[in-house]
Amino acid sequence: MKLKIAAALAVVSLGLVAGSALAKPNLEPSVSTPEAADKMIVIKDTTKAVNVFENDTVLFKVGDKQFAIKFDGNNVYYDLSKLAPPGVLDRKVKVYVAPNPKDHGQGIP
Repeated sequence: MKLKIAAALAVVSLGLVAGSALAKPNLEPSVSTPEAADKMIVIKDTTKAVNVFENDTVLFKVGDKQFAIKFDGNNVYYDLSKLAPPGVLDRKVKVYVAPNPKDHGQGIP
């Protein structure tokens, strides 16, 4: 009986370890370097929203300041003012992240 319980516990343990290995990666945007940027977007006083693709690294220019963000996953939108370094963007600008056509077989060959 003890052997059956030990075997069952071992199977459950292995399942938990395997499940944690398959856990979803963090797909939140992350700070990057300007040199890694794929494209640049200038944020003007009138800019309310911008569009990017998943897996894009974007250099944002706000006046004489700049910062780069890598968008690893797609989401409805992010507030760029929360991703920008403190004091760079003092208002809400929506960043809409769309699935990248190249990564989903929808690009032009």
